[in-house]
Amino acid sequence: MNEEGCELCDGRGWIVDLATNQARRCTCHSTRVRSRRVDDLGIPPKYQGCRLTNFRLAGDVGDQLLTARRDCDRYIEEFMELDGSLNESGLVFIGPSGRGKTHLAVAVLIELAEQYGVGGRFVDFTSLVADIQATFQPDAPRNQADLLRPLQEADVVVVDELGARRPSPFVSDTLYLLINGRYMARRPTLFTSNYYLTSEADGDQTLAGRVPASLISRLHQMAKPILIDAVRDFRHEMQAHQHR
Repeated sequence: MNEEGCELCDGRGWIVDLATNQARRCTCHSTRVRSRRVDDLGIPPKYQGCRLTNFRLAGDVGDQLLTARRDCDRYIEEFMELDGSLNESGLVFIGPSGRGKTHLAVAVLIELAEQYGVGGRFVDFTSLVADIQATFQPDAPRNQADLLRPLQEADVVVVDELGARRPSPFVSDTLYLLINGRYMARRPTLFTSNYYLTSEADGDQTLAGRVPASLISRLHQMAKPILIDAVRDFRHEMQAHQHR
């Protein structure tokens, strides 16, 4: 609903109580503001339709996806503390490509923006590194701080594909500035990664060596791991279905 099409306020955004001659904001105003917050999340078109309600749970999906969905519901429900502050803890969705990690992270971000009116951002880490590297050009209109500051200061951020880039000094520094900044400010962050936080998995499948060691312990404190590694690849299934 927008102000122009609102039957309650006739597009004015305010409702006047004739008995008291006082005006109050129409409900369409808060709806419009929250809609704008969702539009400002920076979610790529590919994921803009992701919601918890359309996350694939039909068929033989196994307990892992059901648990992941319930964990997301619980996180949203408990996001706002009784004193109005935000839950500083986040989530990290872990598993191979095509299992629904980004879908869930985006869906949670959208729900938080719509239900609580918080400001948020989505960022693909590989794209962020490329954008920051572009700021080193002499005629670049923005600098590194211009790109990182909105991500450090947003109420909630989704960092997609954590660990996807090899840990060059530049990548490590960028990661540290982003994650440590949010950690110190106690702002919740949602991550997706193909790599595990712990060393229990095979060495090539962990974030150790892909994320600065100083950040690994912070990640453990910042986000609850949600494993999505024992389910089928949705993308392969969709392709196979299309070619039947």
